[in-house]
Amino acid sequence: MIGLLSRYLARLFLARLLVILLGLAALLLLLDLLANSDEIIESGQGIAATLGRYSLLRLPGVLSQVIPISVLLATLIMLAGLARHSELVAIFASGVSHFRLIFTLLPVVLLVAVVQFLVEDWALPPANAALRAWGVADFDDFAAKDDQGRTWFRQGDNLVRVGEISDDSGDLSGMAIFRRDAEGRLIEKIEARRASYADETWVLEDVVRSKPDSADSVSQARLVWPGAIESSVLRLLSVHPRELPWPELTHLVEKSGYGNRPLYLYKVWLHKKVARPFATMILVLVGIAAVQWVHMRRSAAGMLTIGIGVGFVYWIFDEFVVTIGEAGLLPAVAAAWAPPVILGALASAVILRHDGK
Repeated sequence: MIGLLSRYLARLFLARLLVILLGLAALLLLLDLLANSDEIIESGQGIAATLGRYSLLRLPGVLSQVIPISVLLATLIMLAGLARHSELVAIFASGVSHFRLIFTLLPVVLLVAVVQFLVEDWALPPANAALRAWGVADFDDFAAKDDQGRTWFRQGDNLVRVGEISDDSGDLSGMAIFRRDAEGRLIEKIEARRASYADETWVLEDVVRSKPDSADSVSQARLVWPGAIESSVLRLLSVHPRELPWPELTHLVEKSGYGNRPLYLYKVWLHKKVARPFATMILVLVGIAAVQWVHMRRSAAGMLTIGIGVGFVYWIFDEFVVTIGEAGLLPAVAAAWAPPVILGALASAVILRHDGK
């Protein structure tokens, strides 16, 4: 009986999820195209081909935004339909509890969470990288750059400035290393016209070394600098952590001695990579908990209102907590996991209270 119920609810849920997901994605893509169509058309050849390419590149980002909303709406609409036709009454009368109802939906919801993770981890980073290289819309670099477009980052206690990174060889040009002591005082400035990476070292060429307490400088044809960062990793520093794939984000967290943003920012989004799909699964709990409104008020519309309202408050709270975590005012684990865990605990408490009656 449970297997039959599980398949029935899975079909209802997936049918509504696909309709809502496609509808919301199409709407957001249309609004995006209307807002940026002039800039997009001017940057390409052929209106249809250019708009089509932009839509495909924007699709992963749009899906990342609408999957959680679609899961909540699909759950609420499915349960409202079951309640309207008295099917919920029959399901609960057969001995199926609210938590048992959740477990019947768990496989399909887990599948959706896995799809969301793959979209955000595999499809979104290269799509946004292509949009950033294209130079359309609001896809700007995340790197800390000065007025001359030079990138700054940290290497232990030292600060490093890079002018350009060659796309072909990965060599660096216009490089400067500002050596500092443990208290942040400048010890020496090392400037190099060109630098290349080899065996975890930078090989600097045409080097000029100077100290703040001396007007003299020393020139060298070549200098080997240890603890170098690969050019491919340097390019990661120009991308917001939420757009980095899991392996690359993990690499930046493990190599905590460098970066152009604080380490806790990368840690927050490393945890958030998993917490976001988990939160999507928790939204099903919200839908099940909202069923209580049907039993108390006999109103499917009330259930929809309560569910959507709770979801809206949750997303505001989640953004607020993540912002605090990005500022370093909250541990990374708490910033990523506290909102979905709190939401899940509250929804579970409501369900347990009803099942205990």
